Amino acid sequence: MIITTARKRADELEGKAHIFSSELDSQFIKRNEMSVQDLIEFYKEDVLVVGKGKVTLYSKNGGEPFFYHPNSAMFRVKQFQKTNYDPLVATANLSEGMSFLDCTLGLASDSLVAQMAVGKSGHVTGLEANQVLASIVRHGLLNWQDGGAVMLDAMRRIEVIHAHHKDYLKGLADHSYDVVYFDPMFEQHIADSTGIKALKQFACHDDLTEQIMNEAIRVAKSRVVLKDHYSSERFKRLGFQVMKRQHAAFHYGFISI
Repeated sequence: MIITTARKRADELEGKAHIFSSELDSQFIKRNEMSVQDLIEFYKEDVLVVGKGKVTLYSKNGGEPFFYHPNSAMFRVKQFQKTNYDPLVATANLSEGMSFLDCTLGLASDSLVAQMAVGKSGHVTGLEANQVLASIVRHGLLNWQDGGAVMLDAMRRIEVIHAHHKDYLKGLADHSYDVVYFDPMFEQHIADSTGIKALKQFACHDDLTEQIMNEAIRVAKSRVVLKDHYSSERFKRLGFQVMKRQHAAFHYGFISI
């Protein structure tokens, strides 16, 4: 992967781009008015473009570029503030002061809703196996400006860690988090938002195993929660009690500790 700046104000952005270059151990290339496609064709690498308010990852194989956006979380946060209800919050039985480990961070939509539920006295940690995605989402959570003060504060408090959950769980003590959460890539096809389509190109597609689930059960104090397609065999295979939602493409399931 190479790292460059947006064309506009390129000189001002170089310092920021060098920070990403160091963090991701990737080469910085001056933009020099080249298009992203020209850079991809010349270097035969993915390209990370650092802009003033947005950092975007372009795949050398084409497809949708990836950048941080709260996705559906903004709507869910507003609904939660109005009704004090969200299906994830209900399934995880989240409340003020609890700790939540999101093992499959993605765009951090679920982590954001969880952080709203656990409040300032609670803590949310999100794990992302892809280091570049982790860096982009961390930057996005710290710098996103659109939304109410409470939501923006919740974004800033989410801890993003580059790690595969399989390895990270092994290093945690028993009962380290109240809730351990998984949202693996669905095996079945559903109509995706643009953000999810872009995420799928770069995200980890490893399946959940009994070994991983045993570690999650060991680490959780209260519940292990799984979000998956309504027809997924993972719920039954891994022993989850399913909270069925009428007309929803995906369900939540939980294991009580």
